[in-house]
Amino acid sequence: AAAAAAAAAGLKRSYDEEPLSLEEATAKLTNLSDTRLRPALELMKKMADNIAKNPAEPKYRKMRLSNPKVADGLVHVPGARQFLRAIGWALVEEEFLQLPIEADAGKQVAAVAALAEAALKAQEARRVAELEARKREAAEKAAKAKAERDAIKAAMLKDRAEVAARGPAQASVGRKLPSESAGMSSMSRILDEQDAQDRANAS
Repeated sequence: AAAAAAAAAGLKRSYDEEPLSLEEATAKLTNLSDTRLRPALELMKKMADNIAKNPAEPKYRKMRLSNPKVADGLVHVPGARQFLRAIGWALVEEEFLQLPIEADAGKQVAAVAALAEAALKAQEARRVAELEARKREAAEKAAKAKAERDAIKAAMLKDRAEVAARGPAQASVGRKLPSESAGMSSMSRILDEQDAQDRANAS
């Protein structure tokens, strides 16, 4: 939106950014989702491969940032230009990134490969962390449910003890005892089954 407004006003977009170290730029990029990072990685790999195949060809060492296809990978992905500048590219003529002809092509390929590997590790770490978080959440829910069932069991035992303590003194109470006891036993079995199911799910 800011770029469109600047263009409408006849102003040139500034592609300059605060420089970052290679480690900082790598961390910034690998914090992005795979979908967000992919355009930058694919373009950088193509750039590095072209330079490796044609190390003396200047056209592969200069990228126009205002080009929409280049912008998709290097302008719209936070940290992409900072990463390239950290491995030797420089901003020239306001809208180009250029790699000096003396810069080693092999180092470009290695740097992009290292970034791709770091991105994979970061994505795996996020996946594992998310899985562990889900396990903890499930365990907490199961523990809460068990605590609630234990409380119900305790209340049932207390009620049963109170009914038994009244004894057969009142015939009407005496007649209710079998059905009350059966109901409590049935509920207790249900609660025990739920506990067993929770243990099975947790294993």
